Amino acid sequence: MDAELRLYSYLFDCAEVKQDDWEKHINPNSLEVKSNAKVWNNLANAKEYDRFQFERLAYFVVDRDSKTEKVGGKIVFNRIVELKESREKKENLGKK
Repeated sequence: MDAELRLYSYLFDCAEVKQDDWEKHINPNSLEVKSNAKVWNNLANAKEYDRFQFERLAYFVVDRDSKTEKVGGKIVFNRIVELKESREKKENLGKK
């Protein structure tokens, strides 16, 4: 079935941010929205705040926007924790 995935990531692009220049370090990719994602049909009855691990991707929670007109009646999942494997792959890709 159709779903929307909101892939939240690190808000800042570095490990330590100083109070006087924090705005310079905001990660422009801290939220990526996949509005045409596909998920298993058995998730259709998921309720707000139910949590799931999507295999090899991350842990997600059902958003309160789910099934509203705002998102076209789709269920919405927010990424709450990336899997370590996913994070390491991203870091390695950035080094190449």
